[in-house]
Amino acid sequence: MTSFFVACNESNPTVETSKTSLPLGQELYALHCASCHGESGDLGLSGAKNLKTSALTISEIKAIVKSGKNGMPSFRGILGAASNIDSVANYVSTLHE
Repeated sequence: MTSFFVACNESNPTVETSKTSLPLGQELYALHCASCHGESGDLGLSGAKNLKTSALTISEIKAIVKSGKNGMPSFRGILGAASNIDSVANYVSTLHE
């Protein structure tokens, strides 16, 4: 598998939404993203971007997860529901240093 990122809905999640989606986002990240990005986001396998140093917004992360970018394929079909993509994007944003 590859990585994650998607621009589903451009809405900004509330703090409450972000906090409640983190456990699901972390679980989905571990299943679908960590193999290339690593558990802490800095593995860089197969050219995967370092998520710890990323300056992407949650909306930009969602867009990449949804559509893919460079060597990373779209995860829209794998993650399914927009809420799953939101959860992954929220979790990824917590990896930034």
